[in-house]
Amino acid sequence: MRSTRTAAASAALLTLTFLAGCGGGDDDKKSSDPETTVVTESPSTSATSEATTTSPTTDTSVSPMDPTDGADVTQDQLDAALLTPEEVGADFVAGSYADSDDPPPCDPSATPLDQQVPPTVQGGVEIDHSSGQAAMQEEISIYGSDDDAANALTLGTNGLACSDGTLPDGSAVKIEAPQDVTADVDPSGLGTSTAYSFSGDGYDGVLIITIAHQVILTTTFQSATGADTSTLPNPVDVAATAWAKALAN
Repeated sequence: MRSTRTAAASAALLTLTFLAGCGGGDDDKKSSDPETTVVTESPSTSATSEATTTSPTTDTSVSPMDPTDGADVTQDQLDAALLTPEEVGADFVAGSYADSDDPPPCDPSATPLDQQVPPTVQGGVEIDHSSGQAAMQEEISIYGSDDDAANALTLGTNGLACSDGTLPDGSAVKIEAPQDVTADVDPSGLGTSTAYSFSGDGYDGVLIITIAHQVILTTTFQSATGADTSTLPNPVDVAATAWAKALAN
């Protein structure tokens, strides 16, 4: 998983999905190219009143996944639970997602999360805004047990527990204190959700991590510094849509 990655379910994402170009996009689309990234000023207020996300849909061609019943979840089942551009908002298009495994920004010498606690199945998607000034990534990771997922979450969030981090390319990233957004992302109370705002040279972003039992879902939003994000969807709302779709699938 990528340290700046967006893939939520994957602990790798936990290390900041996009920041270092984590979790999605071509290898040359990293934090050094901030114009291809997404997000907002703060997890709860940066959104837009004009843009709204569509209701998540289920893929009826794939049987629903159930990581809690002891059955293995297939890659097809997981992929069917990921958001589509239309579900994120207007003017969003499919991007190129590529998984990577980087150390956490608060401990660049540490072993990458996915190597410490490998998920049993993991997948993600990158969705870019047509303006080229913003993008989002989603990642879902499913673990072999609730304990494995909880351990991955602890390791991942420990890797974000600093105000000044370092990305794999050596660049600096500022990380704000976590905010509990559970009530907005998962009002059912099945899981817990935490948001981290971050910024670096030329970009701003929000990483939202949700965990429930064996599933970790992460969404990462980035935008170029100074980009007009007033008409973009609220990252918390998109995280809620992603979680609802994952549950529906």
